[in-house]
Amino acid sequence: MDEQASAMMAESLTRLSKSPPQYPGIPLRSLTSFTWDKLFVFTELTRNEEIRNKTGFSFISKNGHVGEYRSLLIFVDGSDFAKAMLLRDGKTFLLGYESGKKYSSHARLLGKRDSKMLSLADQTDFEFFYDPSLEDEIEDKADELWRGRKKSVPLGDLGFAWDELHVIEPGSLEKETGLSCTGFEYQSALAAFMVFKHRGRIVRITEVSNALFPPEHRREVSGRKWSSKVRMTVRDEENRAITLQEP
Repeated sequence: MDEQASAMMAESLTRLSKSPPQYPGIPLRSLTSFTWDKLFVFTELTRNEEIRNKTGFSFISKNGHVGEYRSLLIFVDGSDFAKAMLLRDGKTFLLGYESGKKYSSHARLLGKRDSKMLSLADQTDFEFFYDPSLEDEIEDKADELWRGRKKSVPLGDLGFAWDELHVIEPGSLEKETGLSCTGFEYQSALAAFMVFKHRGRIVRITEVSNALFPPEHRREVSGRKWSSKVRMTVRDEENRAITLQEP
């Protein structure tokens, strides 16, 4: 067990938790100075037998287990052991992960707004493009329609380059984009996706809730290619629903 490396990792995670990294997060490997291609993380009270069965290595006494409020990180390079760290989390940072899962060196740390939680995730192709903070920006723009009594607000100035927008129902995402959201944590009955493209390539994906685009109105905006000049406008003033409109 590398105590120095453990302390350095804990310090890095504590620092990140104070300003959680939003989309697309940061690679975990950027916090390490050694070579590795696989990582196993085990939660508190995981027994030595399970750790040995999954990794081939033992770091705890035969009948022992990971201590309370601890996370055991085992880094592997090929079939060789690289490094082991023992972190005390839950006090200065919260580390979210699937215990016993094998993560790749592409795993990233993602933060949640207004939370110390740092989620460890191996991103799928879909998750690489998925930007949850973009939904908040779009909702903020929708609020301008109500607070400022504006007739419409532009969507083109979202802070990244895009020239094409599609609103896609979850069941059509893979057919329309080739990307699968299988296993992604969202409730398909409550959302559709906004897919932004630049020069024919997907650059961002975010959700759009029923509160903004009710299913009964989404048929008006789904299946069309919208330009970066598109504006949001009020669709249903009573229910505060919006729609899209090209100028």
